[in-house]
Amino acid sequence: MNFYSENWFEATQKFVRNANGAGVLSFYKAPSMQYEVSCVMIGSGDDKIVINSGVHGIEGYFGSAAQNMFLSNMLPKISEKALDKFSIVLIHVINGWGMQNRTREVFDKKNGGLIDLNRNFGIDFSKPENLPGNPKYAIAHPVLLSKPDKIIKKEAIKNFRQKHLKDGVWAAISNGQYYEPYGLFYGGCETLPENKTTMRIYDDIMGNNAKSLISVGLHTGLGRFYRKRAEVTSTVLVSHPETHKNTLFFKNTLTPNVPIVPDNDAVNAPTLLGDLVDCLENRYKFKNIPIYTADFEVGTGEFPIMSPVYKRMDMGDARYDLLHYGEINHETWANLTESWYPSDKRWKDAALRHAEVLFNDIINYMNKASR
Repeated sequence: MNFYSENWFEATQKFVRNANGAGVLSFYKAPSMQYEVSCVMIGSGDDKIVINSGVHGIEGYFGSAAQNMFLSNMLPKISEKALDKFSIVLIHVINGWGMQNRTREVFDKKNGGLIDLNRNFGIDFSKPENLPGNPKYAIAHPVLLSKPDKIIKKEAIKNFRQKHLKDGVWAAISNGQYYEPYGLFYGGCETLPENKTTMRIYDDIMGNNAKSLISVGLHTGLGRFYRKRAEVTSTVLVSHPETHKNTLFFKNTLTPNVPIVPDNDAVNAPTLLGDLVDCLENRYKFKNIPIYTADFEVGTGEFPIMSPVYKRMDMGDARYDLLHYGEINHETWANLTESWYPSDKRWKDAALRHAEVLFNDIINYMNKASR
């Protein structure tokens, strides 16, 4: 069965068809949202396991395919006892607009700019003067939004990366910023409807009876795609140092086939601003229950050094087009798609194999914990 889809509508149709009868199917949509969010809860337990997809829209093509594979092929592996102890919930494509338009972000029709939804969570927008700062991003902004040119711009960003790799400026580009609406990794100026809808879904999942929460987001982009050998890397990113309880939980729960990558820089505060995993931890800490959150990343970068350069170049080109012409040209759009969702069938197959490993580890954890 082909679990991948060509657009949001086909992906949602497949998900609903596969989820129907597997559990309790629900649909969420804020009034100002064009695309609804589907989710299915399987099981009746108070220990909650959530797998979400499509926070970054274009990455939802893989995430949706992985969730459809789970529903079609993997549910029989979960024991009845496990489904009494656990509820496993699949949240399907949180950012439908981004998926349908093949971008990572949401276009802000009201205020302008492309908003990275995963920089919009847990941010207090009521006092703009108190929004998180990222002054190092400003150093990179001019080169990132310079005029598109395959040779000149690529070399400029490559040289910039080499110059600023060790002073924190290159890393700061992707951490999130709140003052350049057409800048990269822009977190917005207000809470997005997709954000509010996501929080509503999680609140409904948690209810008053949740005894624990494990939440994993499905993403693409970070890591390698060895095109010649058709090999793909995958990692679980934990936004805490390696000694943190979250990191240790995933290390103890998942097999070595799923590498765990901690963030040792996140000692006093999260490195990534406004991301969902940290927002969930803060939102439910009053419950005094175990909360473990992470992101599962499947690699798409063909070149270990040039991949982040190309990604930043394509993202900057898209914003240049929007600012100067009001739309993204087709070549840039095609490059953006390829950066986060390669068209190579071998990548698609390998990505699902990695998701299957992750899902098997989660199912094994559920079955063992419920014996």
